[in-house]
Amino acid sequence: MTSAQRKLKRGIEHVRTLLDEVRSYEKADAYLFDSEQEIRSETEVVYRCFATRQVAMPLHWPLLAGEAIQNLRSALDHLVYEKSGGKSSTSFPIFTDRKEYEEKAPGRLKGVPEETREQIAEFQPFRFMSEGAGHHPLAQLSSLSNRDKHRVLSTVASAVTQEGVGIPEGVDLKWDDPASHKELGEGRQQISTFVVRAEGGAKDLTVEPLFSYEVRIERRPIGVLKGIGHEVYRVMAEVDNGRKLDPFAPFPL
Repeated sequence: MTSAQRKLKRGIEHVRTLLDEVRSYEKADAYLFDSEQEIRSETEVVYRCFATRQVAMPLHWPLLAGEAIQNLRSALDHLVYEKSGGKSSTSFPIFTDRKEYEEKAPGRLKGVPEETREQIAEFQPFRFMSEGAGHHPLAQLSSLSNRDKHRVLSTVASAVTQEGVGIPEGVDLKWDDPASHKELGEGRQQISTFVVRAEGGAKDLTVEPLFSYEVRIERRPIGVLKGIGHEVYRVMAEVDNGRKLDPFAPFPL
């Protein structure tokens, strides 16, 4: 295996391990959700909802995520180094802006054959998503890699994904402070507030707040790492082979 292929393999292994651990955590009822009621009047009740973390999030997840990200990013850089014939100061360019790519990419692709340069240009985020190129898997890889390398470890945290309330017909509900997308920390924390009003009486109503949560990395669903892994695998396969990857080819994640 080449250096680039070994980096890719290692990065995929890290992503797979992290995603498996996250799935187990999300299924383990790591958070307990409950609510308290404040009766303002016969027709109005305030509900305050809380989340209590029951299972601590593993401390090694930010490190594991960083290792996955850096191995996948390095796989692309090693690929360019190999294609350049071992030229120094080469790297795989990733740009969300066409003009910036045209200005800076040539300096990073010294010694790389023209055919390979054309392939690399085809993978640039700006070619796929002109308005939201920052959401492209390679753009997200670059962002996560830069943050992990130059600032701090990636933030891995749980967050509320959905909040639902079951109420009878004829009852009005007003959100004062919704829970959606709020990060969940240690201990017990208030995550939402809503008011229920019913002309026929609100204090004896059956109101059932329901919540779901997921683990995120830098406020992105942790599953983004799977998409990044797939895209890096596709880039590696097509640049190495010089042809498009079979659409039915299996991905490693």
